[in-house]
Amino acid sequence: MMLAISPRWRILLCSLILLLIAEKSTRAAEERPPRPNLLVIAIDDLNDWIGVLNEHPQVQTPNIDKLAARGLLFTNAHVQATFCAPSRISMLSGRLPTTSGCFEFRPRYDQAETLQGVEPWPMWLGKQGYQTFGGGKIFHEGTGAGWTAKSFANVIPSGRNPRPAEPIHWPVRVWDWGPIPNPDSAMGDYNLAVETARLLKQDYDQPFLMVAGFRRPHVPLHVPEKYFETYPLEKVILPEVREDDLDDVPHPEVALTPHAAPNHAEILEKDLWKSLTQAYLASITFVDHCVGEVLAGLDEGPHRDNTIVILWSDHGFHMGEKQHWAKRTLWEETTRIPMIIAGPGIEAGTTCAEPVGLIDLYPTLVDLVGGDQPHELEGVSLLPLLDGDSKFRHPPVITSLTSNDHAARSRDFRYIRYRDGSEELYDHRNDPHEFNNLAGDSRWDSVKTELSQALPMSSPGPNKTPQD
Repeated sequence: MMLAISPRWRILLCSLILLLIAEKSTRAAEERPPRPNLLVIAIDDLNDWIGVLNEHPQVQTPNIDKLAARGLLFTNAHVQATFCAPSRISMLSGRLPTTSGCFEFRPRYDQAETLQGVEPWPMWLGKQGYQTFGGGKIFHEGTGAGWTAKSFANVIPSGRNPRPAEPIHWPVRVWDWGPIPNPDSAMGDYNLAVETARLLKQDYDQPFLMVAGFRRPHVPLHVPEKYFETYPLEKVILPEVREDDLDDVPHPEVALTPHAAPNHAEILEKDLWKSLTQAYLASITFVDHCVGEVLAGLDEGPHRDNTIVILWSDHGFHMGEKQHWAKRTLWEETTRIPMIIAGPGIEAGTTCAEPVGLIDLYPTLVDLVGGDQPHELEGVSLLPLLDGDSKFRHPPVITSLTSNDHAARSRDFRYIRYRDGSEELYDHRNDPHEFNNLAGDSRWDSVKTELSQALPMSSPGPNKTPQD
């Protein structure tokens, strides 16, 4: 039996709830230091195979999972470009690829005419009084020399990840995989983790930004043998894939991976699917170990209670889903990434299903630091979500493959429109693997219309495909 609530009491109850929400948000802001230290952990090619996202039943990422338990896990985070270079440019500049024109390896950030005078956020933070440290792969070119090095006052040393003398599984060396006899200490990623941890234990007279950019699980997938032993080959579980999965998509040729990556037919023919999946899982657990070293350095030093930690990947990675390997698609496996923000003022162990993007990091950093916005930013500050605002709604997140091929991701749907006007639509409430393209079903026209309005304007070309 339900109790009737009078309109007066209903109003009072709603007002109380709103006051509690406002009080929670205010309390979160008060608990956060006015100029917190910032520790950013960037991981190359890590898809959503981490323990807390439950996308692979065997993956072991205890350190990333612990970080998620310390803060806010974004379960619906996506990139704005479909592979390393343009994704990182978008994230660092706060500009969409459709604004910068950066969709490929070239132009580099410092070479793009559209980004002249547009400071990447590490450089901007340095001008806000932050002491800046960066090492590993942050820009696509790493930190290196010249223009990218100017974004950081201090470069954290790391070194390269070793490769075997001869290929193990694949003749194209950049795409080879398999265990190596080297110890952790021979890995550039591990050395970056150790050096970052050492720096985190030191005292500083000004707030700091420290960015560690790890290269694994980017190919080639060579890590020490003990990480392969974590996943016995005969017990490796493959991702769920349907043979007819490309029958209802307008451009199945997108699954023909360029840039030296193996295609699905080759993997099946040579019976290498389990072996390559094992290598990817091993590489994820290796980089998780590196993350653990960094977090241990933070916890053992003097900065744990005044440092905000941000972890992200630059894009996802197909492991045979939709008969595709690597990235460069507008499907979920390419666009979805792990993203975690933890630290003072952020409620521990919380999750957010709102669609968010890497494009949102720059405006969030501006709000966290309290500095003046350096230029027009196209993302949305996530500060309300960090402060626990349950009513905050983020618009659909846009990912671009080319200047005329885009996807929009909302809480429940993915909509793709290619340059020739062809479409895909997936209902993630009932079809998380995107097996069933609903774009041709008129019952979903209103959803398509709503999401299409979020996409950039395209210029359809006759008989063109995303690969042209």
